[in-house]
Amino acid sequence: MVWNETQIQLLVKISETGSFTKAGEELHMTQPAVSRIVAAVESELGTKLIVRNKRKGVVFTDVGERILILFRNVLGELQKVDELVAAEKGLEIGKVHIGAYPTACTRFIPKIIRTMEEKHPGLEIKLSEGSVDQVKEWLRTRSVDVGITISPDHDFDIIPLVQDEFIVVIHSNHPLVQNEFIQIPELEGENLILGRGGYEAPVHAIFNEFKMKPKVRFVVDHLDTALSMVKEDLGIIITTRGALSSLPEQVILRELKPNMFRDINIAVPDMNDISNATDVFIQTACSLFSDKTSKRGI
Repeated sequence: MVWNETQIQLLVKISETGSFTKAGEELHMTQPAVSRIVAAVESELGTKLIVRNKRKGVVFTDVGERILILFRNVLGELQKVDELVAAEKGLEIGKVHIGAYPTACTRFIPKIIRTMEEKHPGLEIKLSEGSVDQVKEWLRTRSVDVGITISPDHDFDIIPLVQDEFIVVIHSNHPLVQNEFIQIPELEGENLILGRGGYEAPVHAIFNEFKMKPKVRFVVDHLDTALSMVKEDLGIIITTRGALSSLPEQVILRELKPNMFRDINIAVPDMNDISNATDVFIQTACSLFSDKTSKRGI
């Protein structure tokens, strides 16, 4: 089968939007035209690429997902051609699709985007926000060009960004509030409110290092939820200093001893195969944040 760019763009756009109609709207096609193209492609291939699921909507089959990875690579290479031709004319164009978990979106992404738009106005920036696991999956499937992730992952090329210091967040009535800092063994038996999104493994590693088991009372998705629970004296949080922008009343933080850190990294599928726009994102992020690193991680 001879593929054309329209077919490739359409299938990738369907995967991004999860909808034939939305994909058609973005590519200026009618829904019937989208359906005809998909049906014709599947007929020529002799296999289903997309199925409809009552709960999930449009879902790609296993072979469809594998083809999507190849198609995203093809579109990436075509983008590089456009960038090269534009550079020859003295222009800078390109697109970068960023994936980041919520705290990273709040802490890093706005400043990076603002700086990129000021210095590189010809670049198009797209952002997808999701959990740490979602960001890693997007990188694996080439759904995003670059991601901000936590902890090293051997599936990707990693560029260290910052190291975040772990701290303890407690109610002002907690007995440990009298301490200038909190020793890790002092946390044994304390009710812990554990946050998802990359905190589970490092927190367990902290306790394991002292041959302790955390007493997890609640597991939550959002830091604001955990802070509200601490305010009601329902437990304590082990989080990172950089994740906190403010604290509710009657909630304080204490430094953890010995100091422990969580690595925050920029990740790409292959550093030798990135676009100019992705390289600009990496260079901008590092220039803004990577000089604020600490010495030790876990």
